Parts: sequence; structure tokens; C-alpha cells
Amino acid sequence: MGSALTSIGLPVALGIIMFGLGLSLRPADFARVAKHPKAVVIALVCQLVLLPALCLGLVVLFQLPPVLAVGMMLLAASPVAPPPTSTATCSGATWRSTSRSPPSTR
Repeated sequence: MGSALTSIGLPVALGIIMFGLGLSLRPADFARVAKHPKAVVIALVCQLVLLPALCLGLVVLFQLPPVLAVGMMLLAASPVAPPPTSTATCSGATWRSTSRSPPSTR
């Protein structure tokens, strides 16, 4: 049994965040995914297969205790968002990460 914060507050906050992220999507975003499905497949394979396999390799290499090994595997298997200082943009078929910088003062 958790506190009201963990059983009510956190799920509500997560729902609000997910709703806000969903509001920022446009039909063009879905069209871009349909136009370039290879990028989505590569990203999913890296996130769901490559990252946990790399983590397993590190756990075995460093012979971590079971508690740390399970924690690392859980973190590796969890989906993550990109850092807030960068966004993934698509320019034609070339994907690149761009940093948000302050506007020029010139």
C-alpha cells in the first residue's frame, strides 16, 4: 500500500504530461513516420533489443550483484525520452539531433 502521492498523484501527473505531449503532435508527424518507417524500425530495434543486450553484457562483464543487475536491466528495458535540450528532426531522409540554442543577439 502506497501513499496518496504514489497511488494517485504520480499517475495523474504522468497522465497530464502524456496528454500535453500528445497535444503537440500534428498529422504531419504521423505522415513522416508513414513515409520513413525504416527510421522507426531502427529506433525500436536499438531501444528494445540492442540496449538491453548491451546492458546484459555490462552486467556479466563487471559481475554485478543481483540487485544492481536487475536494476540495470529494468532501466535498460524502460523506454526513455530524448533529453530536453535536443530534438530529433528529420530533413529529408537524414536524421540529426539539433540543440536548442538561445536566439542570436545580432
